[in-house]
Amino acid sequence: MVLTTDASSEFRDGFPFVGGATWLDLLNTMPAGEAGPKELLDGSERARAWLTAAGLGDAAGDGNEALTDLRALRAELRPVFDDLQRGEALSDTVLASVNQRLAGISGHYALRPGENGPTLGLSLDRAAAGPGALIALDLARFVCEAEPARLKRCAADDCTLVFYDRGRNNTRRWCTMSLCGNRDKVARFRARRAAR
Repeated sequence: MVLTTDASSEFRDGFPFVGGATWLDLLNTMPAGEAGPKELLDGSERARAWLTAAGLGDAAGDGNEALTDLRALRAELRPVFDDLQRGEALSDTVLASVNQRLAGISGHYALRPGENGPTLGLSLDRAAAGPGALIALDLARFVCEAEPARLKRCAADDCTLVFYDRGRNNTRRWCTMSLCGNRDKVARFRARRAAR
């Protein structure tokens, strides 16, 4: 199962959580703007804030270490989005990096009550794994379960956020309707009024 963000809150603590998967939300921590890329992980406190907002705060550890790790992982995963979107296999370098991070994950199986009876699941030692390993696990699950054709970039000309379209018809165009989608609707409305 891919880690997903809380759909009720597209923006948390100033960070976009519109990707539909934690590894995509990490990529969205450096959106490009008119003046070039904007670094949202601009210090150790902001790195810890992003991890908390992403639900990984218990794995954060040292803020400076988390910042360095998140930025390095983001740089490694940025080309993975394009490769997956084109239907290409992950490179040996990416596989080795992900596998190295996955090696740091430990856990145990636990039986839990479920809606339809008990379920067996793997309980991870999140604090020992660290956020980079948990994000690598999210990517690993994603590439095994997701459909590459559903990976998209926001259709707005001035937006560089990426997302996974979980809609039934795979017709999502915007990172979020509340911002980019709404701006497009307003622009089309104004264009129609001006044409009259």
